[in-house]
Amino acid sequence: MKILIVDDESINRAMLVSMLSNAGFTKCIEAASGQEALSIVEQAIPDLVLLDVVMPGMSGFEVAPKIRALAGGRYLPILFITSLDDKESLVKCLEVGGNDFATKPFDKHILTAKIRAHEKIRNLSAHIEAQNEELRFYQQSVAREHAIVEHIFSHAIVNKKDTLKYFDHALIPAETFNGDVFVCETSPSGGLYFLVGDFTGHGLASAIGALPVTRAFQEMSAKGLSVNEMATEFNKILLRFLPSDMFMAAVIGEVGSDGARITLWQGGMPQMLVVSNTRRFIKTISSPHMALGILELDEFDNECEIFEMMPDDKLVICSDGLTEAVDSEGNMLTEDGVKQWCINTSDLTALGLFEHAKGFSAKHTFDDDVSVVIFKSQSLECILPHQSIDDIPSEITITLGAKHLKQPDIQTRVLHQVSQFSGIEHVRSVLFTVVSEMFSNALEHGILKMDSNLKHSAEGFQLYYEKREVLLGSMVSGNITINIKTDPAEETVFLSIEDNGDGFEWDEIASPQREDSFGRGLGLIRALSNKVWFEKGGRKINCLLSTTVE
Repeated sequence: MKILIVDDESINRAMLVSMLSNAGFTKCIEAASGQEALSIVEQAIPDLVLLDVVMPGMSGFEVAPKIRALAGGRYLPILFITSLDDKESLVKCLEVGGNDFATKPFDKHILTAKIRAHEKIRNLSAHIEAQNEELRFYQQSVAREHAIVEHIFSHAIVNKKDTLKYFDHALIPAETFNGDVFVCETSPSGGLYFLVGDFTGHGLASAIGALPVTRAFQEMSAKGLSVNEMATEFNKILLRFLPSDMFMAAVIGEVGSDGARITLWQGGMPQMLVVSNTRRFIKTISSPHMALGILELDEFDNECEIFEMMPDDKLVICSDGLTEAVDSEGNMLTEDGVKQWCINTSDLTALGLFEHAKGFSAKHTFDDDVSVVIFKSQSLECILPHQSIDDIPSEITITLGAKHLKQPDIQTRVLHQVSQFSGIEHVRSVLFTVVSEMFSNALEHGILKMDSNLKHSAEGFQLYYEKREVLLGSMVSGNITINIKTDPAEETVFLSIEDNGDGFEWDEIASPQREDSFGRGLGLIRALSNKVWFEKGGRKINCLLSTTVE
């Protein structure tokens, strides 16, 4: 420990040096005046100062604040050594920047005890300062890393203005980084794709998952993949990248080129609303699936809901950060609270819904990220379909036996085989839906010989699919042949699916007048196709799709 002794009396300095040396403090520096002391401090700041009060020239009271200024923010104990014993002088020692005082004549034990006490305080202060320096460095590093990540996010998760204009949206993060994500892209057929996702938690840890999801969404949109395929692929990606305690609740949607037909996959999100001012009603769409990144491939269900919106109808999507807003009495806003506000308001906007939740909440900020996305059914004529420059006709025939028919992703794998066919990107989403319906009917009715009458009720639906799994698991024979042929010159895609079952009366089940909860799949096939016909006693169904986008 380096000690500076400032005293105009040489005998006092010599006595202090001897006393301190005997106590183990051997690094002592002497100064005979205040000015000399300041010169020494300017060269090298000591660890402790023993400062006389009464000196010619500058007194100790004048020197102390100057030494303190030279030390800057560093902890430097200053002990006044003085023969003054009046209360005012002692108080002034502390007021001008002293930490303690020792009266003359010196008591060796008291003085060394005080020096050791201040040495401990100084060491503790130095330790704290070192920790503060480490903390400042860490804060600077974190700020730098956040700036880099924010730069990456701002360039990686970007929606095109020409596409974003079709959506009213408000995304408000609980922290710097948003664990919710909203991305949208045009489809090759002249429609729109969109994804609203909510990762577990909030902040950077949650937001980081948006990067692979956004990249995959952009690539799949460019290829014209169906919503079913997108949901399956996102689930694979998140299972691979996310830890087991993280997942993404999501709504994945496609808007047809007419701006009215909506295809949705929804998992783990609050219920969506279709709000119609003209028809004065609100339709609720509850989430039928679990969030993405939880279920394995053989458990995952990519089934979508397809419905039509009237002009100016609004599809309202929000994350649970909105519905879980809590008022001063501990009540949540809930899905019903959101629905009621949508019923009562005459001007439904994303920001308006957010402000309503903010006004309901007892806090000025939300505990979770909040997202509100609204799509209004409208003309999409400004979105031009992608033009294919490849005019090579293509055809593929695939025969699937019992082994392949049992595989849950077989339809996606079949469509992957034709993904490079010319013009297929314009109708890939429609093709997936049509293939799914035709394949399910061939498998369930043609091969497994199941009866759709079982699906008259919700309980019947469950029994139907439980029976389907049992029959499928025990199946040892049976085959389905799929033929897909594209003709870019005629702008058509021909599709046929044939099974080796006994056949059945397709026309009765597919009647568009039926109101049963089953048999609607064939009606959907007819609605999406230019032409549908049957052969071989119902064992083979053919359909013709147009790749022309009007």
